Amino acid sequence: MVSSRELDADVLLIRRRRPIGEPAVVPIDDAGAATLDGTAGAGRIAQAMLELGYALDAVTQAVIPADIELDSLTSVDLGRRFDTVVLGSHLVNLPDPERRAAFLGLAVRHLADDGVALVEHHPLDWAETAEEVQPTPGSGVGMEDVRRDPPFVSAVSTFDVGGRFVRQPFTARVLDEAELAAELEASGLVVRRRLSPTWLEAGRS
Repeated sequence: MVSSRELDADVLLIRRRRPIGEPAVVPIDDAGAATLDGTAGAGRIAQAMLELGYALDAVTQAVIPADIELDSLTSVDLGRRFDTVVLGSHLVNLPDPERRAAFLGLAVRHLADDGVALVEHHPLDWAETAEEVQPTPGSGVGMEDVRRDPPFVSAVSTFDVGGRFVRQPFTARVLDEAELAAELEASGLVVRRRLSPTWLEAGRS
């Protein structure tokens, strides 16, 4: 386990914007990408980091809408680089290889030369094991209508925040260990170690 003191420096968390329940954000660009200080709206990822030994207290978030245009995504620039960049929300599992590469590129161009990149991905066997998930008490997030078509999984994420209920269909491309390493290598990263069944630590190659 890694000491949380290692993340006391600048941290950037890149994640997908939830369809409802997000706090106010400050736009970065016309595409709707936004920055947010702290971990509000990122409870699941913050909890996962805590379980890995990383305490995400003071962070900058790049909160990206799911439907952001590819050209806009590749131009998002916060004007600074970070000691740690967290690519959450299973963005490396997007079914479109160009969008996967664009999100990895977003992480790399904001990563300091000697920085640490933490990449979240779906379980390696998820294309065979994915199943419906009942909402976790207090979070209001679940998954239904799961369809497995290896290496793809299609389902509907459900969000219930304050009585507002939204269903958001999605498709994920499950990557194996070699494919994950290849995706990171193509973006200029190299896998340093596996942190858990769903998290990798990487650095600049």
